[in-house]
Amino acid sequence: MKKSKMIIAGIFIAALVFMGLFLWFIAYSSTTDLSHDQRFKPYLNKAYIVKQPSALKRSIESSNRFSAYYIDVSSEEDFKNDPSILKKYHIGDTITFSTAKKYFSYHIGDSYYLLGKEKLDSGEIIEFEYGANFDYSPAIWESLDEFLERRKIINDFP
Repeated sequence: MKKSKMIIAGIFIAALVFMGLFLWFIAYSSTTDLSHDQRFKPYLNKAYIVKQPSALKRSIESSNRFSAYYIDVSSEEDFKNDPSILKKYHIGDTITFSTAKKYFSYHIGDSYYLLGKEKLDSGEIIEFEYGANFDYSPAIWESLDEFLERRKIINDFP
């Protein structure tokens, strides 16, 4: 009888350890600074011209990985009466990113973010994030060189 209780206790402890490791595996996450990675350097520390209306917002949820603020891309109509907007970026405005980071978790996989700083009307300087896919250039911005080249191609610029 004593031996069977020991076996049951051992199985119970092994099950708890297994469940704990499984939950840790699912919940595990890490962050990596990618600012020096050659794939991300072209996005950093240069002004990008906004091609699509965007807004700087405070995150209501805690779903942001690196900052309580994020860039939301939408249309002017969607931003008209949105009280959560801290700053609007119109077509032709510039935006600069200073850091690139990667977030990894077994639950989500790899997510990439560009981070920048912005001064609000109140004078407060905040850091914001933009979730990005680095298989292509961010569609809502273009560098000054890209802007000038595009304008030359469509003969809209001397």
